[in-house]
Amino acid sequence: MKVLGFDLGDGESAVAILEDQSTVEPRVISIDGRSSILSAVGERDGQIVIGDEASVLLGTENTRVRFKSRYLTDPEAVVDIRRFAQGMVRALAKNDVGLMAEISATIVGCPAGWGEHRREQYAALMESAGFPNVNVVPESRAAFMYVRHARGLHVDPSLMQHSAIVIDIGSSTTDFAYIVDGHQQNLSLFGDTNLGGGLLDERILARCIEQSRDKKALERVMRESPAWYSYCELEARRIKEQYFLNEEKWRDMPLKKRVIVCYDETLSLELHMDAQMVDELIHEPMGAIGGRSFAKCFEDALNAAVKVSRDNPPRVVILTGGASRMTFLQEMCKKAFGESLLVMCPEPECSIARGLAYCGRIDDNLREFRREVASIAKGESLSAQVNGSVHELYSPIAKVLYESAVESVIDTVNLWKRGGIGTIEELDQILETRIAKDFSGEKVKRNLEASIRLWLDNLMHALESQLTSLCIRCGVPPEHMSLTNAHIEPGLEGVELSLMDAMGMDVISGIMGVVLAVIGAAICGGGGVALVGTGPIGMITGAAAGLLIALIGKAPLEKAIRSVRIPLLLRQMVTEKAVRRGLSRQEKDIETEIISALADPKNGFSSRLCASLAATLGVQMERMAQDAEMSITA
Repeated sequence: MKVLGFDLGDGESAVAILEDQSTVEPRVISIDGRSSILSAVGERDGQIVIGDEASVLLGTENTRVRFKSRYLTDPEAVVDIRRFAQGMVRALAKNDVGLMAEISATIVGCPAGWGEHRREQYAALMESAGFPNVNVVPESRAAFMYVRHARGLHVDPSLMQHSAIVIDIGSSTTDFAYIVDGHQQNLSLFGDTNLGGGLLDERILARCIEQSRDKKALERVMRESPAWYSYCELEARRIKEQYFLNEEKWRDMPLKKRVIVCYDETLSLELHMDAQMVDELIHEPMGAIGGRSFAKCFEDALNAAVKVSRDNPPRVVILTGGASRMTFLQEMCKKAFGESLLVMCPEPECSIARGLAYCGRIDDNLREFRREVASIAKGESLSAQVNGSVHELYSPIAKVLYESAVESVIDTVNLWKRGGIGTIEELDQILETRIAKDFSGEKVKRNLEASIRLWLDNLMHALESQLTSLCIRCGVPPEHMSLTNAHIEPGLEGVELSLMDAMGMDVISGIMGVVLAVIGAAICGGGGVALVGTGPIGMITGAAAGLLIALIGKAPLEKAIRSVRIPLLLRQMVTEKAVRRGLSRQEKDIETEIISALADPKNGFSSRLCASLAATLGVQMERMAQDAEMSITA
């Protein structure tokens, strides 16, 4: 499939096409033998005609120009834009009958100042004219994408990764895009929706009519005949473009062109330009821009751009749009951004169309990329990876929990020995509470961290191989989706830290519920009196077996010991060494029970771990995908 970039400008328009996943730059489609055509539309013999064909000299009626600049204020401009777009669709189909059926997306440019609602309306308008699957993006973003990927500009890619400003100077608007680290800032798209080269076209025509000997007659024709006004304004535009294409030539020798106007009578209009006229035009007040001059309005826009970018001034300033050929605008940009590299698009009339085509493929790749990322993070792939390797965590978790339980038992029994706990029954309850607290504490989490990190690193490497393949397919630099390095990126919680938090708040609590029964049964089970193996009585008999059995007897002791307040003297006979020895005898059995409990699907540890990890990775991957948006490669 193919992506079509349609740059409908107020003065001229262009179309470029990009073959799906082709490494060749977007190809500009010629319309009537021209890479760009005049944005003019009319009707002749009941058919829509566009470009040079929409000339009153060829018998065209209802001719309109500069309709895009009127889109926001004049309802009739909607009709003109739709007619022009229909004419463009027919012209493209004339060149290639099956072209439209091969288009997967049409990307149409708009001024940066247009909001989302306006863009949606514009997209619907273009689709009603016959363009398939229309998406509307800012022209300044398209200009950035063109410069970033165009091979002929020879801009150092490292400069583009620092900071840049794109200035798109069109016929009706001037748009800015501020990019840092290859990413558009939240407030990066701005500009002046009233400032464009078309203002000069109007003033050139008005001044030449003012100086004509047929002034009054020409003014009447301009009022009564929109078609003749459009024709004369286009001729004024042409003489302006001719002047700025070779400004040095015309500085001392005025550029002149005679236009014959045939309405009720034949009139002669001389269009002319020279350096003095240009200077006067750009400095005279204009009502369309609030009484400011063209130069002052552009200076204000540049000052606003300097203010926006002052914390990280642009390394590159990119000028595009037909009006960017004007030398005085280039000089003003150099003055405003003196330390920056000024880059001029060699074909500014086509660069936006090419950039729009790039945007279409890039955005399509990103949509696929995000769908795949979500699928990996939240789908069966992650579950399979976790379930396939979670058993590697069982043994280290069991070891850490056993060691924690040992310390809990030692501390609790020591408290019992000192009289801080009255009975074995109370010891049983306090021991359970103490184990639960210690299992969810920072010490256990720290002791688990190394084992979890090793396990997680192996998992991340396995997932990262899938992401690398996805990145290559979608044109995202793999380093932007490095899960193993994510935790060291500033400003990010990181996969490892987030997972450890999840282990502390969710998974560890799940483990605790699973293993408490095992530890409790091993330590406080066995007829209600076992602390380790055979419970507290086992420890006590291990320390003073002969004395206690002689005094009480084993069977009655097992029934009565839980509620009996054993004298402190006897308690002191239970040594820490004996406690540890008793626990040690049960170590393998306890760890085996913990592993069995963790592995039991009924306990849900694996599913909780998978859900927790999926949530963590899902957020992390989606953030990475968003950060990769402007770093995607062609």
